[in-house]
Amino acid sequence: MAIRSERIAVFAGTREGHDLARYLADTGRLERTDFFVATEYGRNALEDVPGVRVISGRMDREAMDKCFRRRGYRQIVDATHPYAAEVTENLRAAAEDCGIAYMRLLREEEDYDRNKIRFVDSPREAAALLDDEDEKFLLTTGARDIGAYAQVKDLRQRGCARVLPAEESLRACLEAGFSRERIICMQGPFTRAMNIATMEQFGCSVLVTKSTGRAGGFPEKAALAEEGYRVIVIGRPEKEEGFTLKEIIERLEIE
Repeated sequence: MAIRSERIAVFAGTREGHDLARYLADTGRLERTDFFVATEYGRNALEDVPGVRVISGRMDREAMDKCFRRRGYRQIVDATHPYAAEVTENLRAAAEDCGIAYMRLLREEEDYDRNKIRFVDSPREAAALLDDEDEKFLLTTGARDIGAYAQVKDLRQRGCARVLPAEESLRACLEAGFSRERIICMQGPFTRAMNIATMEQFGCSVLVTKSTGRAGGFPEKAALAEEGYRVIVIGRPEKEEGFTLKEIIERLEIE
């Protein structure tokens, strides 16, 4: 087994991961930290942090295990997306196998009127609801599960997708069957006014999104329910245990 070093591994991909990089840079600890991201887009999102070391590429459980043993990290910080349940499960298990401390960085949820929002458990359930109606809809759930909507009736005429400005996101939308003129590649989060303008621009009356917290612009999307739009939310995979960004920083400071 590798000798334990003083290095920290942060698996990023969220705004909180970026904020953590900023904190480590400001406190002079960035040189002892490796940031892992799944995509080139994730790498680019950290470009404005001077001195950040980014390793890009997706890893399965076996690859994580080999990486952790080879590099001998003393701490793993999981700042991946709230819906990346499989990645979180693999990170937690690999850290345990290697005897490395693990901390999950949680994105705090916001309070809102749940009575005005329809919650579903999966993209497929959301797609089934859309398939039973004729209204135009806007998807802001990301490109990862966009294929679940491929069979929704009249998708090219009714469906509009807003995804990150990355080639793989655009490709996923096109492969699912969305028309080019109804694919929006933009970086959020977006204001309430921007969300309303997008719905009006494309004639949508239904929004499908995820509970991504304030950092993901969820309050501004949930607010569309107050404007008369139907809002369908795919719930988070499970209730997680972990720490807020502030709590993660506090624990790093006392080590």
